[in-house]
Amino acid sequence: LSQSALDGYPVCIFAYGQTGSGKTFTMEGPAPPGPPESRGMIPRAVRHLFRGAQDLAGKGWQYGFSASFLEIYNEGLRDLLLAKGERGSELEIRRLAPDSDELHVPNLTWVPVQSEEQVLELLLRAGSQRSVARTGLNERSSRSHSVFQLRIQGHHAARDLRCASSLTLVDLAGSERLEKSGSVGNRLRETQSINSSLSALGLVISALCNK
Repeated sequence: LSQSALDGYPVCIFAYGQTGSGKTFTMEGPAPPGPPESRGMIPRAVRHLFRGAQDLAGKGWQYGFSASFLEIYNEGLRDLLLAKGERGSELEIRRLAPDSDELHVPNLTWVPVQSEEQVLELLLRAGSQRSVARTGLNERSSRSHSVFQLRIQGHHAARDLRCASSLTLVDLAGSERLEKSGSVGNRLRETQSINSSLSALGLVISALCNK
């Protein structure tokens, strides 16, 4: 799938499951980053893309990459790559153009990246700002969905060819049963929002499958 993104196809992968099942670890690996063999899907996918771009450079292709990290918390959007204390603009999901199905988030931070290490730094920055809390089911529960997106721009000057695509890796908040999690107050509101959005996602995927 990572190779398909490099070839010009938009790719999206979700980590989905109950709270505490290991979705964030699967996507990001341990914090702070451990040895390469323990790293998660995001750094591994990015490493594959950078190596693929190097191989294709010998065939005349030049690639550029930029990354964003977005959090969806209680139906609101937060930019996880802002500097600490920095207040960003209010974020909304918009169509790229009135006749386009492509979506974007104006004013979201995009950071040019050229190595796996740069992406690991972004993971640390985003992780320090993500909404997490302790619940009855999980010591450190993600209370939001996080969306890592890598924009890929390719150009072959000699043949005047261009390609553009994206790799989107989504760490969904975990579904949970209220009677088991013991959520009250803010935790209750988060749980209701998480479960509602996961149900909506299921309906969207079902509708897409049924065209």
